[in-house]
Amino acid sequence: MVPISDMSLMLSFPKLDGNNYYAWANNMMSTLQAQLLWLIVNGQRPPPPKPSADPPVNATINKLLPISSNDYREWIRSWNKYIQWLESDLSAMGLM
Repeated sequence: MVPISDMSLMLSFPKLDGNNYYAWANNMMSTLQAQLLWLIVNGQRPPPPKPSADPPVNATINKLLPISSNDYREWIRSWNKYIQWLESDLSAMGLM
């Protein structure tokens, strides 16, 4: 499923005010589900651990590992996974 890219198609319900919480909440939940963001909002997709800011090093010689090493590649993958989750979290906040 591909998220909807046209915001005008999604947010066609009244903004939250003091009298419409339940209708707004149902509409917002549907919007977040359509954008594949609901599991982040309800806590079922928690953030992955934040990787170290520093790239991995060879402890015996105290030098960075080559970018072709498995540990370096895993460090990059963990950062990509964390950034993807963070972008989805920020998207959900922006919609709400």
